[in-house]
Amino acid sequence: MVAVKYLYLIAISLLLWSTGVSAAEAQINAMQPAQQLQARLEKLDGVIAHFVQQVTNAQGFVVEETRGVLYLAKPRFRWEVETPLPQIIIADGDDIEIYDPDLEQVTQRNIQGDLQQAPLALLSSGAAVLTDHFTVSRGALDAGGTHFVLRPTASDALFKTLELQFSGESLSGINIADHAGQQTFIRFEQYQAQQVIQSSVFELDYPPGTDFVRG
Repeated sequence: MVAVKYLYLIAISLLLWSTGVSAAEAQINAMQPAQQLQARLEKLDGVIAHFVQQVTNAQGFVVEETRGVLYLAKPRFRWEVETPLPQIIIADGDDIEIYDPDLEQVTQRNIQGDLQQAPLALLSSGAAVLTDHFTVSRGALDAGGTHFVLRPTASDALFKTLELQFSGESLSGINIADHAGQQTFIRFEQYQAQQVIQSSVFELDYPPGTDFVRG
């Protein structure tokens, strides 16, 4: 279950929103759903945003809530959980390191490969690849926004659906549902886009004695 949680974070930690509604929105709306989604994802870069993440069980009860901050400078990101337990996830598009300070442990893994197991690859793949691995549909939200629902085509995918909610060009929410009825909800706050993020943000100096595990 821990490994699945890490992969969910890979999926959600890079899918941030950009502000504003422009004439480009009309052009995007004329595309197929997978192309519309990819057009929005390609605009996300130089992002600093705080997040609130809630996980609910099959009965709808909140079993976990975390808060933290995300830094995104493609292809690198830093997903830092501040409360309740600190955790830092650093990735460069190929590899990922998950640092748990309380455990004095770093889990290292490769994140390239099957989109349905490591959805992070969505950020660097075209619409054709999206349609190879997912069915992508679009529907209107009550407030006039748009949401995209991705359903993996493989039966062994780690999640059942991945939903991205937009208001104009802004991604306002991300929901992930697994096959057991558990759901993960992400909301972003204090968003800043097109920021210059120093490379040192994506580099960690681990204290002596830190245990490294290849996941």
